[in-house]
Amino acid sequence: MSSLPHRAGWILVACTTLATWSLHMRPTLADEKAKPLPGVRFPFGEDEAKKFQDDFAQAAKLPKEISTGAGMKMALIPTGTFEMGANGSKYRVTLARPFYIGITEVTLGQYRQFKPGHRVEGADAEFNEDDRPAAAVSWDDARAFCEWLSNQEDEKKAGRVYALPTEAQWEWATRAGTATARYFGETDKEQAKYSWFNVTYTPNPKTETKTRGRQPVRKLLPNAWGLHDTLGNVWEWCADRRSDSATGETRDPVMRGGSWRSGAFHCTASAHDPGSPAMKGDNIGFRVVSTISKVQN
Repeated sequence: MSSLPHRAGWILVACTTLATWSLHMRPTLADEKAKPLPGVRFPFGEDEAKKFQDDFAQAAKLPKEISTGAGMKMALIPTGTFEMGANGSKYRVTLARPFYIGITEVTLGQYRQFKPGHRVEGADAEFNEDDRPAAAVSWDDARAFCEWLSNQEDEKKAGRVYALPTEAQWEWATRAGTATARYFGETDKEQAKYSWFNVTYTPNPKTETKTRGRQPVRKLLPNAWGLHDTLGNVWEWCADRRSDSATGETRDPVMRGGSWRSGAFHCTASAHDPGSPAMKGDNIGFRVVSTISKVQN
């Protein structure tokens, strides 16, 4: 892979043929003198995604996986540029800073460290076990959890600040290099291997009962960057809440990825659903990120 030093920012290096194109990125630090970090040209396949993650971690001198004080495991997501959104409405996005993101959705066991006794009302007992994704959590609640986690002594010592992922962070991490509707392909042919969703698209029960509801995390196949249940199980809150003081426009935050109540068509990398900041449901949860502001390589 070729490389090109530069003074700041991130540039796309075009080689003589399309097959040799590659994207090279480096942190915008005034004192940075090292070679650019490795990159790849979007889209890329599973093997290339895994190698990219490994090479990026090694070059940036960052662990590929970390654990938080709350018992969450988080995977390193490299920087990159990709086409975000569904066919017909795609736009180019560059993420100039790497970040860690939860390998799973925040579980009830993890959330209960912040809010003891939290449970999803009306659900059968199995759906309130610690290994199920936290649900009945509003956008405001999820942000409060992130603030609480950031203020834990061990996290402060490590210099980690937690937040909900932006929509761009969520989709880049979920796609893991793919440009298809789902990280395992364009169609839902094998979706049951990767996500918990309403397989038969029959009417949903009013509450979680008789095996229909949130399922234990990390049971199905992950994407190339090691993330489980980004599609299905529970919708996941994202941080973005757009506002414009000039026009007075304010938009609600959105959830991504579909849930156990969703049909396969909602369990895609581009699917999203708006919700008020106070909205809660037995199919709405979240995962967290920690963005890396400084990279040493």
